[in-house]
Amino acid sequence: MRMTWHFPLIGILALSFSPALHAQRPPAIPGVTGTLVTPETAKEEKHAEDKVAPAIKDALTPEAKGPLSDLIPGITVVIRHGTDVTEGTVSNVDVGANEITVRYASRQTQKLVLADRASDEARAMQYAVEYKNDTNQKMTRYFRPKS
Repeated sequence: MRMTWHFPLIGILALSFSPALHAQRPPAIPGVTGTLVTPETAKEEKHAEDKVAPAIKDALTPEAKGPLSDLIPGITVVIRHGTDVTEGTVSNVDVGANEITVRYASRQTQKLVLADRASDEARAMQYAVEYKNDTNQKMTRYFRPKS
C-alpha cells in the first residue's frame, strides 16, 4: 500500500493546530478539574489580599477622606511657628471641619484649622505642622490657630 502526499500534510496541520486548541481550555476549577489548593495556601493568599487591598483603595482614592485623612489621633507632630519649634501630640482630628487639636508636653491644648494656600508672607504667620504618614513620608501641612 502506497502513502499519498495527503497523509504528511494532514499530520503537519494537526500538529500545528493542537497548541491553539489547547490554549482555548477553560480555567481550572479547584477540586473539580484536578487542581487542588491546600488550606494553608488559601489562607496565605487571603492574608496577602487583605494586606494589599487597603493600600490599593487608598492609591485609587487618595483624597476621598479629605486632606487630613493621614493624620490620626496619637501621632507626634513638630510645629514650627517663626523660629519656635515645638513638639506635640494630635489628640483629635475633625476631618469635616479640617481642624486638629494638638496637646503639648505642658498639657495645654490648641485647636488648629487647615490654612488655605497663601503667599509666603501669610505663610510666615501660620503654623507648619510636620509629621510622617503611614508610608513613612514626611508631610507638612499649614494651619492657623482657631479663633
